[in-house]
Amino acid sequence: MKRFYVDNIISSKTIVGEEFNHLKKVLRCEVGEKIICICGDGNEYICEITRITAELAEIKILEVKKCNHDSSIELTVFMGLPKGEKFEFLIQKLSELGVSNLIPFESSYTIAKPKDKKLERYKKIALEACKQCGRSKPMQVEECISFKNLLNKIKEFDICYFAYENADNGNFNDVKDKTNVAIIVGAEGGFSEEEANKLIQNGAKIVTLGKRILRCETAPLYAVSVINYLTNN
Repeated sequence: MKRFYVDNIISSKTIVGEEFNHLKKVLRCEVGEKIICICGDGNEYICEITRITAELAEIKILEVKKCNHDSSIELTVFMGLPKGEKFEFLIQKLSELGVSNLIPFESSYTIAKPKDKKLERYKKIALEACKQCGRSKPMQVEECISFKNLLNKIKEFDICYFAYENADNGNFNDVKDKTNVAIIVGAEGGFSEEEANKLIQNGAKIVTLGKRILRCETAPLYAVSVINYLTNN
């Protein structure tokens, strides 16, 4: 069944805006067709389209069931802002892997500059990825933060891993009993020695991602996949 994101589905029982345009003009749904609606509350709403007008689709909720595609842990990725379209690629793939939050940051060696005007586009990509992979809530993509703000956020988590290219040991084995987890990954240039020391001093745990240097768009996918495996996600 086709999936749609609907705010306040219980009270509104209508699909409007971009989701309605997608329903009517792209997917060409018809009255009587069954669809799945999500609203970010962890449930899937099995619905039937009862009426389609020029501006909206009315729906009837047939069944409510818990979404079984969501992750059992809250996982945040802090990503050094990469160049070009790599960030949009990461939004798609980290969404598929069940990441809850993606927060870009600037550091000494980041080359790309934050473009806040792209934030709405990033959120749209996350929403489309959410519907494609079957989760109930889109991954939250936040505005780019400074390295100083990154240091302040480390203590908000049960554990915060720091994937450091110069590390020769450190693993994710202690993630199994954690529910609020973060991973810090650098951009193309990695981290300066001073930045690495500050992350460690503020409580980040160093981990290695293997014997080879991974591209910045590969590293978070590798790290999240390992965490998912260890936490049965």
